Amino acid sequence: MSIILKDDKLAYIIENKLGNIAQFISIDPSEKIKHVKINNYINNITEISELVEKLLEESRSKAVNIRSFSPAVMKGNKLIYNKTKKDINEIIQHIKQNCSEGKYSIINENIDINDGGVSGVIIDDIIEFSPKDTPKCVEKDGTCLLEKKMGLSILKTIYGFEPEVNFSTDYRVEFSIHPNREGVNQKHTIIWEYEQFNNISHSYKIEWPNNFSKFIGDKTFGLLIAEYLGFNVPSTIVISRNVASFCFGKKTGLFEKWIRTCPITKESGKYYTGNEWTDPFSLMEDEEKKGNQDINIASILSQDAVDAKYSGGAIISVDENNDVIEGIAGNGHKFMMGQADQESLPEELIILLKEIIAKFRSYYDITGEVSIEWVFDGKEVWVVQLNQFKNVGIGNTIVSGTVDSYIQFPVENGLEELRDIIKTIQNKNIGIELIGNVGITSHFGDLLRQSNIPSKIIKNII
Repeated sequence: MSIILKDDKLAYIIENKLGNIAQFISIDPSEKIKHVKINNYINNITEISELVEKLLEESRSKAVNIRSFSPAVMKGNKLIYNKTKKDINEIIQHIKQNCSEGKYSIINENIDINDGGVSGVIIDDIIEFSPKDTPKCVEKDGTCLLEKKMGLSILKTIYGFEPEVNFSTDYRVEFSIHPNREGVNQKHTIIWEYEQFNNISHSYKIEWPNNFSKFIGDKTFGLLIAEYLGFNVPSTIVISRNVASFCFGKKTGLFEKWIRTCPITKESGKYYTGNEWTDPFSLMEDEEKKGNQDINIASILSQDAVDAKYSGGAIISVDENNDVIEGIAGNGHKFMMGQADQESLPEELIILLKEIIAKFRSYYDITGEVSIEWVFDGKEVWVVQLNQFKNVGIGNTIVSGTVDSYIQFPVENGLEELRDIIKTIQNKNIGIELIGNVGITSHFGDLLRQSNIPSKIIKNII
C-alpha cells in the first residue's frame, strides 16, 4: 500500500472539491517547491522566501506555522507556531533544518483558534470538538462528543452553517470552523487531515459540562439538546461572550420575555432570572461579582415567556419507578428556589408529563439521567431547562450514601447559606437533611446533587 504524503492530501482536497484548506506551501527535502496553494498567487515566484512572504501577505492573521514530516514518520513531528514577517529568517532556517533531516515542510497560514470557532474530528457517525483549540483537542479531556447529525445541527444553529466535510463515514477527518471566511476557498470550514479506516463503529454518550457547553453556557447547551431531541423549547436569543448572537426554539404565543443569566457551569439558583427586561450588559457585569472566577457567566438568554398554568421540575431515571414529578400552579420560580411548597397537579397534566418523561427516557443511552424544568400553558408542556447529573436518590433521598452524621438545614435559610455549609463539610463524611416542604427537583436538590453530598428531605419535624 503506497503512502500518501500529508501535503499531497491537502492538495487532493482542494483539487477534488472535497473541502476547503488553509493556504500553504510545501517544500521537499531537496529544497524544491512542491505545492503552492495561495490566494492571488501568480506562478512566477521561485524563491522560497518570496513565497513565504506572499503567504503571510494573503493570510488574515499575517502569521504562519511550520510543520514537518517524512514518509517514515508522518505524525508527531515538531510544530513551529505563529511566525510573522519579522521572523522570515527563522522560518527559512526551520525549512532548511527540516530538509537537512530528510523531512518535508508544510508552511501554512495560522488561523486563529480563539476566533469563536471550534476544532475537532468527524469519524463514522460521531463528531468531537472544542473551542479555543486545534483538532488535537480530541486527545484531551473535555471535548464535546455528539452523534454527528446532532452535532452538525447544533453547530448550524449557533454559527448559521454546517461544517463542510465531504467525506464518507469510513474517513476520520480533522476540521475547524470559523466565524470569518478563511483558507484557499474563503469558506468557514477548514480541513486539516483525513485518513481512511475500515470496519469502524462507535457508540457515544453526551456528557456535560464539557469545553463547548462551558463556552456557550450550561443552560444554552442543555436547551439545544432538548430542542434537537424534539421537545418544546421557548424561542431563545443567546447574547454570548464568545460567539455572535443566535436564536433557537419556537414561539410560545406570548410577547413577554424572561431574561436569564447562563453561567459557564450550572450554579443552581445563584444567578439572576427575571420576567422583566433589564439591561443585559449591566446584568452580566453585576452577576459576575457573585462568582468565584474572573468569568462566570457565558451568556445572557432572552426567552419567550410561557403562559404558566403550572410549572415545576421532573427527574427522569432509567427505571420509571424512580421518576419524580413536582410542581405548583402558576410560575415555578419560587418553587425552584424553595420559597413555595409543591402542590398536587391535575391528573391530565401528570399523564402529559409522563409521556414527555417516557420520550426523554427513550434517549437514556445517550443522555443518561437528566432533570428538566417545565412549564405548562394549558395545552403544551415547555422545557425551560435540561440538566444532566450522576447522583440520583430514591424517594425523599436526594443523594444516597452512608455518613457519620447529618446536619439539619431549614430551607427557609436559603440557597446561599446552604452553599456555605456545603463548603465546610465537603469530604468530611457529613450529610444534610433539608427541613421543609421543598422539592427533590428544586435548586436545593440540584445543589446537593452537584456537590455529591449525601442528603434527604425531611418534610415535617415534630
